[in-house]
Formats: sequence, C-alpha cells, structure tokens
Amino acid sequence: MIKLYTDAGLNTNLNLAAISYVFTNNNKEYEHVQQEKSQDNHYLEFKAVKVALLKLIELDFTDEILQLCSDSQIVVDSISKSYSKHYQESVDEILPLLDKFPSYFVKHISDKENKAAHSLIHQELIHLRN
Repeated sequence: MIKLYTDAGLNTNLNLAAISYVFTNNNKEYEHVQQEKSQDNHYLEFKAVKVALLKLIELDFTDEILQLCSDSQIVVDSISKSYSKHYQESVDEILPLLDKFPSYFVKHISDKENKAAHSLIHQELIHLRN
C-alpha cells in the first residue's frame, strides 16, 4: 500500500504559497515541495493532490492500493463525493488519476498526523520569505 500525504500553505501578507507531498512505497519515503502562485488555499490543496498523483504515475507506482491522506476536509469530501461546488474542475482532474490505481481510499487526518507534509510547507514558506 502506498500512503500519500499532501498539504498546502500560504502566507497572504507576503503573497507566498507552496504545496507538498510525502509518500511511502516499499518502505522508501519520497517528499517534494514547490512554490506556487495562488491566493486560494483550497485550490492549492487540490493541486498538491494532483501533482502528487502525477508523480506516482510517472514513477509507475500504480500497482498498489493508495491511501490518500489530507488535512483538508474539502479535498477529502469532494473526492469522496466526486463533487465540489467551487472546485469541480480540480476534482475532475484528480478522479481519472485515482482510477489508475487498483483501489484507493481518502482519509481526513489532523494537522498533527500530516506532520511531514506540513513541515515541508512551513520550511518552504520560511525559505521563500528570506
């Protein structure tokens, strides 16, 4: 099973934003963080999922069950329902990517449980600020 953790963060005062993901596959951990340009944290949370899924597909890690963990309730609910009032375009981009896995489930987790991905965001925003 692949465990995928995604996160996003933004500092509206300084116009800084970033997305991150961390996943484990066969006891090996992968992590990524990147700067983004957006003032919409929800959009960034969806983008983090999309970017992470594209990386998993690129690495050909689509033969295992995927556990997608996010601290964003709107992301979890929208993917689970295949519907979002304001972010349907993002949901429509993510669902076909998820279908490349034999099975997947989406889990809402606390910020504390999302520590690795959250920490990457925090470090990147500090780096961008300096």
